Amino acid sequence: MPETKKQRWRLRRLLALFFFALIITAIYSNSFNASWHLDDLPNIIENKGLHINNLKPESLVRTFFSSPRAGGSISNRLYRPIPCLTLAINWYFGKDNVLRYHAVNTLVHILTAYFLFLTVLNILKSPNLGNEYQGKENFIAFLTAVLWAVNPIQIQAVTYIVQRMASMAAMFYILSIYFYLKTRQSQHSVRRVLLLLGCALSFICALGSKENTVTLPLALLLIEIIFFQDMSSRKVRKAFFWCSIAGGVLLVVFSAWPFLSGTPFSFVKGYDVRPFTLFERLLTEPRIVLFYLSLIFYPIPSRFSIEHDITVSTSFFQPWTTLPAILFHLILIVFGCYQIKKRPLLTLAILFFYLNHIIESTIIPLELVFEHRNYLPSLFLFLPVAAGFKKLLDYYKEKNRVFRSVLLCSLVFLVVVIGAGTYIRNMAWATEKILWEDAMRKAPNSHRPLHNLAFNYYGKTGQLDKALELYQKSLDLRTNNNYANPIAMSNMALIYVRKNNFEKAIALWERALSVEPVLGSIQYQYVIGSIEMKDWQRALVAINRLIEERPTHFNYNYLKGYILLNQKQYDTALGYFERSLKVIADNNQALLGAGICNNLMGQYQQAEAIFNQAQRLYPEDELILLWLVENNLRQNDSQEVDRYLKKLLEITSAEELFESLERNKDKHFLPPDSKAVILKMVKS
Repeated sequence: MPETKKQRWRLRRLLALFFFALIITAIYSNSFNASWHLDDLPNIIENKGLHINNLKPESLVRTFFSSPRAGGSISNRLYRPIPCLTLAINWYFGKDNVLRYHAVNTLVHILTAYFLFLTVLNILKSPNLGNEYQGKENFIAFLTAVLWAVNPIQIQAVTYIVQRMASMAAMFYILSIYFYLKTRQSQHSVRRVLLLLGCALSFICALGSKENTVTLPLALLLIEIIFFQDMSSRKVRKAFFWCSIAGGVLLVVFSAWPFLSGTPFSFVKGYDVRPFTLFERLLTEPRIVLFYLSLIFYPIPSRFSIEHDITVSTSFFQPWTTLPAILFHLILIVFGCYQIKKRPLLTLAILFFYLNHIIESTIIPLELVFEHRNYLPSLFLFLPVAAGFKKLLDYYKEKNRVFRSVLLCSLVFLVVVIGAGTYIRNMAWATEKILWEDAMRKAPNSHRPLHNLAFNYYGKTGQLDKALELYQKSLDLRTNNNYANPIAMSNMALIYVRKNNFEKAIALWERALSVEPVLGSIQYQYVIGSIEMKDWQRALVAINRLIEERPTHFNYNYLKGYILLNQKQYDTALGYFERSLKVIADNNQALLGAGICNNLMGQYQQAEAIFNQAQRLYPEDELILLWLVENNLRQNDSQEVDRYLKKLLEITSAEELFESLERNKDKHFLPPDSKAVILKMVKS
């Protein structure tokens, strides 16, 4: 390639990247302070495995096993290591400040759009297309990526922080396709090997981001068939037929593997917690996928929601739209196959979309509908649209230049309107209250909006009666799993604990446990409520049941240590704090508990070492410094007492500390002697 041509080539790509960054940043600019939502809490905020305080290799590797289901312990299986690593680094630099998380998510979206642009450029240069799109490829590729990137259907994968897993998976997926295309088009053997390695590495990163990217080999096979092979040859058709069969079998095996914990069909047990069967899900999903398509091509902000009212299909005719939806998809897939030679871009768009819904929209017992599931499948949906529009522009280039200008202006207007729709829809993600009130209006028959509004807003702001009212209403609405109502009852019980109505709290917990006696989250809340009531014996019985089920669970061991500490069983409590520290060695609460137990048993040197370790890790933790004061008071070491008091007053004023101690005077971990010294010092 001549140097001048190469420079123009690079400039176009840099300009494309610049415009993607400009457009996407503009339409997502009002989402950078959007709060934490839904699965963000267990996956990030409460996932102690991601809460690193250094960037040492062992700390970073540990994040690869930070499954939210492990309850703070380190899982023995990898859990989406690539996005988990990025979330942990976000936590290291900004803790729970949402700005940096949103900035990274937006950057991922920009890069995905750019890689889509590069991929489409190379598809349009593939052998089976000949010179059909020569000179048009930049326009088509750019328009494809822009229409995909600005569509509101992508909001859940971008603004919803934890769905970085979905967006990073798609980013590496499209990057792998790009490398494959470059491999097929390269003439140099060394470069082909390097590109193929890039393709394989990107595939591994995609799998390490989300399991549904297991479809990538079939996507590459699809691209090979459409754009590189002569399907008029019987031999080629036969070879690819058997490759497709083998690929389909491998896809089923590998896609089911992440969900298996026993026999090949053990995933079916997941339907035990769902209010629908496997057959009902298979009947319902065609209607949902059709709904997704309607959202993508008719992206009015008012149609999008975190929750959708979906009536489960119980037969081919109930509701009546079930069979027509199934037939629509079958016809569209067959049509796509028949268009492989005449309209290959349309074939790619259709078959790629369905291929990448095959994991989350078929047999796996996930919730029925989530908009972010379209982030990957929709990548090529706008390719035939962009190609068709370019063809229309070229047609009117000579025939009617005025009308061509009108078409171009209409296109710009369309992109602006869709982008504005995304900006408007992002407003609903600003806070938990706004998001769930929006969902409550759009899905009035659904349990979750009322439940989550009660839990995430009214319960946290102290509007307890309003929270109880919403919980009570939610009990009569459609749920997405069989645990929803027992969990709502358990949350109501916690509110009654806060209202000091312990009889109602216990009655609700017992009612919830009678419905779902083995549900760990309810038993866990039962423990928390019993601790709030200072009913240590009840809490101990409940925590023992949980530890029996999961003996290495961090929170369970920590809470048992806490309960035993308050029962003055210091030696036994110390054992449970130490067990929890084997799971997360640098947890401040567990270190504090272990230090307190040593202190109260008179083992001051051991306590001093543990408190100092905790203080090095958490230098601004007032409670740790208070216990260091306490530990040295008991050893009559006035010099050390003064030193730690000085440190304490470096991070807070005496007046603020006094107010904090008074406000938390019933806190079980407040040391008695140092508290008295501080109070005396402040009063003097």
